[in-house]
Amino acid sequence: MRRFTMAALALAVVLAVALAAPAAVAKKWNKVKEESHQSFDAGKKGSLSLSNINGDVTVTGYDGTTIEVDAIKYASSQERLDETTIESSMKNGHVVIKVDIDDHDDWDHDGNAGVEFTIRVPRGTRIDEVELVNGDLQLDGIEGEVDASSVNGDVTATHLSGAVALSAVNGDVELDVTGAVDSIRLQSVNGTVELTLPRNASARVSASTVHGSIRGTGEIKADRGIVGSSLSSVLGKGEGTIKLDTVNGNIRIYQEGEKDKG
Repeated sequence: MRRFTMAALALAVVLAVALAAPAAVAKKWNKVKEESHQSFDAGKKGSLSLSNINGDVTVTGYDGTTIEVDAIKYASSQERLDETTIESSMKNGHVVIKVDIDDHDDWDHDGNAGVEFTIRVPRGTRIDEVELVNGDLQLDGIEGEVDASSVNGDVTATHLSGAVALSAVNGDVELDVTGAVDSIRLQSVNGTVELTLPRNASARVSASTVHGSIRGTGEIKADRGIVGSSLSSVLGKGEGTIKLDTVNGNIRIYQEGEKDKG
């Protein structure tokens, strides 16, 4: 599974500023739309890679054997819609999806198109390098390994039980784990990092923030330094590993059921 460093994420802020697409502008891109559907027989333990420039992505696990991809292309004109393409392929159970938007000299013209994806995958699918530039990412009900990120957008994952690496540059990162903890890595540059664990979780936990606070549950206690906060703790027998990092934001760690109580 790929591992990020905070320095690498910070460098992506430059890209974030250059490519950021405000919601008010994005609404004007919806003048022309085109829907499509694809189905890939990847098996119960296939894998998925996706690269998207503008648009939200939702990936949900289900009890099946095919990867089902619903896409909505949107643009400010038919010309821009035609210049927005979805490239897809499958080899040995690995599905690759990439969005390409033809470049133009001025950013305003270049940015006014995108694709929203709603994807269903077999629960055991490995989510391999799902990357968004401008858009929110939601994942639910996946038991395979997950590696996903967004530059400008929130990353939210629920009911996951495999090894997980999630990151954002400008956005919150939130994970709800339902199974045994294997390896968890959550990172943000500008945003909150939030983790909900089963009550019987067993893992070594480390967390740090430069400008923010850390609040843990039960035996998890944070240390406040001159600059930022840090945490190092062991849950249960310490069988898994958990690493949480943000630069500008808070870190919150809950046990199952605690978040709803506030």
